[in-house]
Amino acid sequence: MQNRDVNKLKKHLLILLVIGRFAATAQPLSLETALYAGAVWRHTPKLTTQTGETLWGQEIGFRLQTTGRHDWQAWQRYPVWGVSLLHFRLGDGSHGDGWGLLPHLSVPVVRAGAFAAFFRLGTGLAWVSNPYDYFDNPGQNALGGHWNNVTQFRLGAEWRLGDHLCLNTGASLTHFSNGGTNLPNFGINIPAGYAGLAWSPRPIRRTDFLPANSDKRSQRRFGGLLQTALAMLEYGVFDGPKYPVWAGAAAGYFHFNQVNRLHLGVDYEFNRAIYEFGLQSADFGNKAEAKKGATRLAVYVADEFLFGNMGVQLQMGLYVGREISQYVLSRQYSKLTVRAYLPALFTTSLRPHFGITMKAHQTTAEYISLNLGLVL
Repeated sequence: MQNRDVNKLKKHLLILLVIGRFAATAQPLSLETALYAGAVWRHTPKLTTQTGETLWGQEIGFRLQTTGRHDWQAWQRYPVWGVSLLHFRLGDGSHGDGWGLLPHLSVPVVRAGAFAAFFRLGTGLAWVSNPYDYFDNPGQNALGGHWNNVTQFRLGAEWRLGDHLCLNTGASLTHFSNGGTNLPNFGINIPAGYAGLAWSPRPIRRTDFLPANSDKRSQRRFGGLLQTALAMLEYGVFDGPKYPVWAGAAAGYFHFNQVNRLHLGVDYEFNRAIYEFGLQSADFGNKAEAKKGATRLAVYVADEFLFGNMGVQLQMGLYVGREISQYVLSRQYSKLTVRAYLPALFTTSLRPHFGITMKAHQTTAEYISLNLGLVL
């Protein structure tokens, strides 16, 4: 055998060795499918989009089972990461077809032998085939543009049928919305039931799950968070100009443990659309009044769940002030924020973060913002 052939054989053996080593140590990867049956929910009487009829959806994707390679995985009861391609046939009277690329996280609620219950949260990018159009599609007002956000909440049960195969079923709520970037934007909410299968080429056994090597209790209880945000909105006029909403937040937090913390803070917003429209419609007498009217201030409480370098925060807020916070849909609001935390700056404890926030008043989404900030 020539030296060239020997070298080629050595390279192939080395590649196989690396692949084998990775397969032996990697966390289990599974292929997941699901079939949905549900209906569009008429969450507001203003919605003209067709609702109530049974519609079908399907999903195919991959998921990665954590096994305790990092202590937070054991503290969070070995959650599952995943990404799926999601499709709903919304119907000719309900914006045609909706497609979504959905990254998601499943957190175990109960584990008992071959049975497990999971809560799954996913948010990603969606495209609908037949949005509102003044000339071609004026009768459907749920979505004003092709590109949207899709967010899904899913609560389900899973039965392990063997080392490789799982059966899962449960209930879901899927939401399509563009966060007000294109009007109209009443959004589509689809409550549904689902059933599916997950298959893993590598066996998943109880002995794969490693215990944590450190204490879940946090040594550092208190800290702070600063955040800035920007959203772009159409306001009041279909196919009109887009205006920025500048936002900021400051909060203190208390660690219950290393993977869960409580935030108490203050939210600030300046809505440029309210400023401009209030001046043009003479709702405000001058620029000083317009600036006050376009300003919002709120106090909030939030619970943040930490999954390694990612945080998922659920927030409830209450607007305060008489001359400010005037133009709001209700006095209370909610936010869902997903953050990615970067390494600490230099030798300090300051950690930058970036993320996305979805804000809603009751069942109506107001905006989707991009965020930057620091953890102190």
